[in-house]
Formats: sequence, C-alpha cells, structure tokens
Amino acid sequence: MNKLLLEIRTEEIPASYIPRAAKRLKETALKKFQASLLPHGEIEAYGSPRRIVLTADGIPAEQKRETKKVSGPPVRAAVDKDGNPTKAGLGFAKKFGKDFSEVKTKSTPKGDYLYLMIEEGGGKSEDILKKILPQIIEEIPFPKTMRWGGNSKRFARPIRSILAKLGDKTLSFSLESLESGDKTYGHRFLSDGSLPVANPDAYLKTLKENFVYANPKEREKIIAEELERVEKEENFKAIIDDELLDMVCYITEYPVGVAGRFDKKYLALPREVLMTVLKYHQKYFAVEDANGNITNGFIAFSNIKCGDMSNIKKGFERVLSARLSDAQFFFDNDRKRKLAQFAEKLSGITYQKKLGTMADRSKRVEHIALNIFKNICPDKKDAVETVAKLCKADLTTSMIYEFPELQGVMGREYAKAEGIDNEVATAIDEHYMPRFSGDALPSSDVGACLALADKIETIAGFFALGKIPTGSEDPFSLRRHALGIIRMLLKKTKEVSLSALIDAGIKSLPSQLCHNNLKSEILAFFAGRIKADFTAKGIPYDVVDSVLSAGFDNLPDTLKRAEALAEMKKEEYSENLSTTFKRATQIIKEHGSTDINESALVEEVEKKLFESIKACEEKVLELIKEKDYSEALKEIAAIRSDVDAFFDGVMVMADDDTIRTNRLSLLRRVTKLFEGLANFSKLVFS
Repeated sequence: MNKLLLEIRTEEIPASYIPRAAKRLKETALKKFQASLLPHGEIEAYGSPRRIVLTADGIPAEQKRETKKVSGPPVRAAVDKDGNPTKAGLGFAKKFGKDFSEVKTKSTPKGDYLYLMIEEGGGKSEDILKKILPQIIEEIPFPKTMRWGGNSKRFARPIRSILAKLGDKTLSFSLESLESGDKTYGHRFLSDGSLPVANPDAYLKTLKENFVYANPKEREKIIAEELERVEKEENFKAIIDDELLDMVCYITEYPVGVAGRFDKKYLALPREVLMTVLKYHQKYFAVEDANGNITNGFIAFSNIKCGDMSNIKKGFERVLSARLSDAQFFFDNDRKRKLAQFAEKLSGITYQKKLGTMADRSKRVEHIALNIFKNICPDKKDAVETVAKLCKADLTTSMIYEFPELQGVMGREYAKAEGIDNEVATAIDEHYMPRFSGDALPSSDVGACLALADKIETIAGFFALGKIPTGSEDPFSLRRHALGIIRMLLKKTKEVSLSALIDAGIKSLPSQLCHNNLKSEILAFFAGRIKADFTAKGIPYDVVDSVLSAGFDNLPDTLKRAEALAEMKKEEYSENLSTTFKRATQIIKEHGSTDINESALVEEVEKKLFESIKACEEKVLELIKEKDYSEALKEIAAIRSDVDAFFDGVMVMADDDTIRTNRLSLLRRVTKLFEGLANFSKLVFS
C-alpha cells in the first residue's frame, strides 16, 4: 500500500476560496477513485495561500477487479433468421473486445436480449492516477477563475508547479504546458529554489524546514501560540474571533504575531467602526482591557519572520492609521448633516430596475411596517414611522460608501449624535437583524417590526420579479431573509400572522408586478424554510409535513402542534390511530357536512360514536383554546376504538341516502376534530 500526494502550487489564492476548494477537491477525488475502482484509505485535502494539497492513504499497486453484466441489443436485431450474428450483434461483441461466441442471451419482459460478462479493473494504480489527477485538478471550483499565459485551462490563480507522488514513485502527467514532478517550493522569501520530495511522508517536514506550514491545522496551532506570546509580552488581551482566525490562517503560510498601536484619538470612533477596520480591512485582532473596553492596541500577523520586526510593525501601524484617519474624516463629515437630509438622497440610488430606487423601497418598508405594527407594538406607531423613514438613510453617507459593512450601525450612531430618541436609533440598526445565520434578533419590538417589514419587502419584490431561489442558487439571500422572519415570528409572544405579513408585502408592490400565484408561491417557499427549521430542531420530517398541511399561519402555535404530535407518534397506539383516521379521511372525500340526523342513527355503534364525538368536541375545543395540544391529541386518540367499532359494525356507503349521508357526516365530525392540528395521512411509520 502506498500514499498519494498531490500539490498544486499557485500564485496567491484569496483566503475565502481555499477551504471550499479543499473540500470539493476531496469530494471529487473520492468520486473519481470510486469510479476508477481504485481502493484507498483516508483522503485529506487542505490548502494555504500558495498551494492546495490532496493526500490519500492505502493506495494498492492495482485497481480492484470487478465483473459486471453488460446488456446489448435485442436478439431479433442481433441474430438473423438463420442464427447468424448481424452487424449489430458483431458490433456489440467487438465493442468490448470479445468474440461473438462469448455473447449470451437473457429473457426479459420486453423480449430476449444479448449480454456479456465483462471483467474490469486490474490496471496499475499509477496509470489510473496519471489519468484522473489532471481531471481532479480541473474540477476544483472557485468563485472566479482566470487564464494565464497561453493556457486555455482556468484556475483561481496561475498554477506554477504540480507535485505528484505515489509512495516513492513520481507520477508524471501533463496539464497543458505544465508537467508534474517531484519538487515543491518553500517560502517565497525565506527559501531558495526547488525542494525535492522523496515521498508523501516527507512533504510536510520538507516544507516546515523551509518556513511553510502547509496544513491549516498546524497554522491554527501556531497562530494560537503567537497570540498567547504577544499577549504576555504586551500585557493585553486579544479579542478572539473565529472568523478572523480563519482569515489569518488562509492568508499566511508562516504566521508570525506582531503587536502594534494606533493613536488613542481614534478610540472616539464607534466600537463597530474600529472593529470593522481592524477585522475586515486589515485582518488585525483588536485588543481590550480587563473591563472589556477596546484599547489602541492590536495584533497583526506577518507571513515572514526576520531579525528586526520593527519595520513590519511600523508598516502595519501606518496602513491602519491611514484607514482610521479616513474613517474619522467620514464620521465627522457625515455628522454635519441630519439623517433626514441623507434620506432625501435615496431617490438617486437604484435598488432594482423594476422595483425603483432605494427611496421607493423605503416607502414600501414603511407601508408594510404601518400595516403590521398593531400586532407587534401597537403603542409605537410614531416610532415605527420615524424608523421606516430613516432606516435606509445611512446608505447615502460617506462612511457607508467606504465601509458598507456598517449599514444600520452608522444610522444608529448618527441618530444618537443628532439627539434622536434612543429607541428609534436602536431600531434603525436592528431592522437589518438577523444579518446572518446565528445572528441576534432585534431586542426591541420597533426593531422587530421594521426587520419583518424589510425582509418581507425583499422576498415579495424578488418573487414578483420571478427571481425565486433554485437549488443552491440564492443570489438575493431570500432563504436567509425567510429564516430571519421565521426566527422572529417564533420568538414573538404576540400573535403575528404570516399570511397577513405576506399580504402586506405584496400590497406594497407596484400593482403591475403582482400576479395571482404570487402569495401561494411565497407561502410554499416559507413552508420549505419552516420545514428545514423544524427538522433542524429534531422534529421528524413527516410530523412537520403533517402539521404544516393543517396550516402554519401562527408559527409559535405551529411549533407547539409539531412538538405535541412528535411526542404522540412515539406512543404504541399512534400507528393504528393514524390508520383509522386516514381511512376516515379517504372515505368522506368531498363530503363537507357535519350535520347529524339523530333519528337516522340506526345501529348502536353509530349512536355510541356520535355520543363520543360530542363529548370529545367539547374537551378538544377547550384544550385547543388553551393551546394544550398534547392533551387535545390524547382526547382525540381516545375515540379511536369507537371509530374502529363503527367501521366494523356498519356499512358507511349504505344504499339508503339518508343513512349514508348521516354516516359520512359522522366521519366528517371525526376528521374535523384534528383537521386544525395535523393531517394524519402525512405520517410515516416504518
């Protein structure tokens, strides 16, 4: 058994590309190995800014051997009336390098067909790898790719060399003008020339000796050690951020921590501004004191170590100072105007061709918010109206032009600086929440009202334009917006109708964009997102389907019903109960009447069922009113024996019209007990 090593060495690849590329490289290699009958052990893929690496343990000298049956043409087309092979028959045998005498016949429902037993595999692994490794390289996906030199192949950045080893053997293949070999290269500044790699096990050690930590797990460890070292030396505490740790890991191959400082005057900037500049623009770790206050220190990471790091430190400080100076200028300059003045400029920003400008969008958000506020914050109409008019105003400020990540945050800060009520200022920021998966929800009712309005406006607008998410494509983040709405509606103690929210979103749109199916399309979209959210909470998919089929306008209520049904499904009687109620549902079909003619109740079992239904209805209605769905389901389950006795004791579809109608009405009363709770026909039992 041998180990495979593939290194694709490139010009510097954007940090955000590397983890996904490594993941897909591993997935592609796995598929190619399986398709090529190539056994293997553990497969690992990883990367750094200048190389993407694949390793695979346990590669044998040869492929697996496999015998399979290959179907051919029908006998009637492959053999003539005299029993001699036709052109089609001979061609089938020749295609697989066989003589026609080796061809066999099989009978099928469609007639007799030819077939061959073909043995595959047994080839040398190194020959197979030489063939599939170039394909694997070409199939690595990137958000953006480029060509270089005279190459027709595309990659994230120009490929400079390819290293391919299977144990001690070098795998030689071509990728256009590039030839694979047995050499890698160390740090671009600290190492000279090519480095021969004897075998895959020597790879990481060879690079480490030449100032490259190729494996991100090792870089993460080095970064953590460097952070700890600098903290001790400088006596301050870094603000650790997992996202920033990933960024730093994928922009360095030889991470070295460097402490720096900036002018204290910039601490007057809002914390979010400082954090944005440090994290997103400079990839520096901010530093805080013992009280959690941000200080004027930072920890940056260099990709090189030298005897005197002072010049590197000065470089980091100089670049940061320029950025903070810009931020201070924009902050001071923007505060010379009021938010209302910035809001007037929204008409000059196009939102979407058919949806108008950002000013048009703001009006739609305001229209929606004023339609739903009574169910969220009925005594806050003025605040809702003010936030709606100002929440997009900061999009026209200089700060947001330079730092778009701060939209909402700067609106809040400028509102506070202007003396606007704190509730309004906070809601201006919160109307974007949740901004991403796992983000906090708005803390205020006014913020939640505007956040719901903002998100449903986006969903309704793009659905009206036919820009509906498909597969993995969701360019306008509509799934994220829908999940944000779902999370907010589940949190609210007051009942907020999803249907009414969608109606408000649709009514805010230009009438010419709306069509008859728009609401149903949006509801179906939400049903899919709700199902994903509920199943992520551990509720079985069939229970979710069952509950959603009974309606999902009130999401907290829907979740309670789902949880109650999930618990009931664990009971031993649940499968028989489901079968009984499914049968009732199938029999009544279009029968809608629940009126019972007591004089037409002939048999004892139907009289008994009628009495059970009446007693159950009263209890169930009260339990549903109290939202005690577990007890309601138990009460409904209790009449199953009477329903079964009814089915066993009478013929529902009696010849007499009055009796038949009465019995159908009895069953309709049964199904009506649970129709607002769940659709039992959706439940699945293994």
